[in-house]
Amino acid sequence: MNGFKLWLSELKSIGKDKKMLIPFLAVLMIPLIYSAMFLWAFWNPYGSMDQLPVAIVNSDEGAEFNGEPLDVGGEFVDNLEDSGDFKYDVVSKEEGYQGLEDQQYYMLVEIPENFSSHATTVLDEKPEKLQLKYVPNEGFNFLSAQIGESATEQMKAKLSSEMTETYANAMFTQFNEIKTGLADASDKAGELNDGAAKIDQGAEQIKEKLQTFTEKQLELADGTQSLRNGASELASGSAELNNGLAKLNDGFGKLKQGTGEAQSGAQQLKEGLGQSKQGATKLEEGLGQLVGKTSELEQGAAQLNQSIGQLQKGSEKLSGSAGQLSAGLGELKKQMTPLIENLPDEQKQALLTQIGALQTGASQIADASQGLSDGASQISSETEGLPAQVSALNQAQQQLKAGASELSEGQSQLYTGAAQLVDGENQLYNNMQTFASKLGEAQSGSSKLASGASDLNQGASQVFDGSNRLADGSQKLQQGASDLSEGTNELTAGTDQFENELTDASTEANKVQADEETGDMMAKPVDLDKEAVNSVPNYGTGFTPYFLSLGLFVGALLLTIVYPVREPVLAPKNAFSWFISKFGVLLGAGIIQAVVAASVILYGLGLEVASAPYFYLFSIITSLTFMALVQMLVTLMGDPGRFVAIIILILQLTTSAGTFPLELIPEPLQAFNPLLPMTYSVSGYKAVISDGNFSAMWQDASVLGGFIIGSILITITYFVIKFKKTYTYHQEKTA
Repeated sequence: MNGFKLWLSELKSIGKDKKMLIPFLAVLMIPLIYSAMFLWAFWNPYGSMDQLPVAIVNSDEGAEFNGEPLDVGGEFVDNLEDSGDFKYDVVSKEEGYQGLEDQQYYMLVEIPENFSSHATTVLDEKPEKLQLKYVPNEGFNFLSAQIGESATEQMKAKLSSEMTETYANAMFTQFNEIKTGLADASDKAGELNDGAAKIDQGAEQIKEKLQTFTEKQLELADGTQSLRNGASELASGSAELNNGLAKLNDGFGKLKQGTGEAQSGAQQLKEGLGQSKQGATKLEEGLGQLVGKTSELEQGAAQLNQSIGQLQKGSEKLSGSAGQLSAGLGELKKQMTPLIENLPDEQKQALLTQIGALQTGASQIADASQGLSDGASQISSETEGLPAQVSALNQAQQQLKAGASELSEGQSQLYTGAAQLVDGENQLYNNMQTFASKLGEAQSGSSKLASGASDLNQGASQVFDGSNRLADGSQKLQQGASDLSEGTNELTAGTDQFENELTDASTEANKVQADEETGDMMAKPVDLDKEAVNSVPNYGTGFTPYFLSLGLFVGALLLTIVYPVREPVLAPKNAFSWFISKFGVLLGAGIIQAVVAASVILYGLGLEVASAPYFYLFSIITSLTFMALVQMLVTLMGDPGRFVAIIILILQLTTSAGTFPLELIPEPLQAFNPLLPMTYSVSGYKAVISDGNFSAMWQDASVLGGFIIGSILITITYFVIKFKKTYTYHQEKTA
């Protein structure tokens, strides 16, 4: 009972002393002022963002995209002004930066000149990103700079979304063109496939034709081998012919010389016969000589007749061979015509000239041989009776010798025959002259023939070599045709696959719906659905546990300044009543502080809590915890105790996790977190206000109760000791 009376005395003392009452009442409002003012100021700062001045500098010059004007900077500025996020001022670059220096703007957003032009490079080989310059005035207000940075991130995201949608629409326009192009390409691929099939068939035909050509070319190579052998034999035969004609010419020269001598002898015979007719007296003498000469003449005439016969046969053979040669050259020319046509023009002309020269020489030989044969035949016919005549002459001479009576008749016949002989010899000589001329031409032609045959032999060798190279080339060409055929087969397969894949691509492309909804999907592929657990509607709600705990602690600390927590108004009868009187005052003040602050925050600021009764209850428990703790410190140590309380307050401000998560503060400070009461008051308020986790609240309340009990016990212990030292001594002295 003494403790109750002492407590009432403490209250009466406060009520009577205005110097104590007014500060006491003022201190009771400290938690309200401290927590409510802070929470009111920061209750919803983002709700007034439209009052935060921000400078916008738009230097964008615009551009052209897909044939249409593009002003990304202007559209961006319009969107910012329409959003109302900040108090945007569109100014020049100089005005904007000067406004930052003069602290007229909290931040500046600059849109460069190439903003729109960079937006048009999305489909280029090296696209340029849009550069948006953000210049915060952090020295003016750091938090505004942080808010501005978050806002610029939202600007960037929104602008990126709009640009993505624009790009998507442009890409869809291109994609629609691609779909049309794929359909056309599919049709053209079908035509390409048909053409490839025809190419494959043509390549197969080329392969077959080249195979036939190669076989024929091999046969041609064999023919050119025969041609080369024949040309070699022709050259050899022509050389032998030329040598034979040379020998014939030499023999014919001697024959011609003998014919001349025979002509001269026949003339002399004629003259002699004439003389014999003139003088019979000289007949016997001349007849004797004539008999001897006639015998020789008979032998010469036989030899002449035999040589002329051989000459006629040789001329006939030569004429026949020359004819065959001319015919063979003509046939050779016909057979070589296809080969000659494939030769270069220069070689073809040279070979035709040589063959022509051979034909001309062969024709001349044939003509000359025919003339020679005719002349020899004529000579043979003319001289055919010469041996008989000479024989008859010889017989006549013998008969002349035998009988003179037949001399005149035989002499006349002999003279007539001699005259005929002279004429025949003249004709023979003239024919021999013609034969000599033709024989020279024949020899010249045979020389040309030999030269032409040699050239023909060389040409045939070249033809043979060329045909061999042609055969090798045709074989390579045939191999190439085979490779071409295989390649066209692969081409056909590839074009068929290409057509099928293009058809599939066109089909798949047509399935894509390139419309505005798809563009919006590409621009904003993700919608964020926020489903908060224990939702906190605003900054004030989130900071209430921190600021209310702080206000209650400051209120408890200031109360010990205006109200003495040691000195009693009246002398206590015991230590417990002393404690009750002092703690009772603090208890009442703590409850009043908690109720007033909680009521204003609840109904004045509109704080939403999970349970209002629990909110009041936990506020009272928190206030009493801080009262008991501060009372203990100040009771024990006085002003140093208040300093210790301030140190505890500072540590609690940094370690209670009321603002930033505990994990974000320095690790050495984290060790103080579980040791200080504000840690549990902040946690308990969060449970009551937002979480609705009342079991967690009771756990925190039990910890705070432990701080209360511990502080009370320590304070009571102090009063017990102090009472014994002070009042027991006075009581004993009084007694």
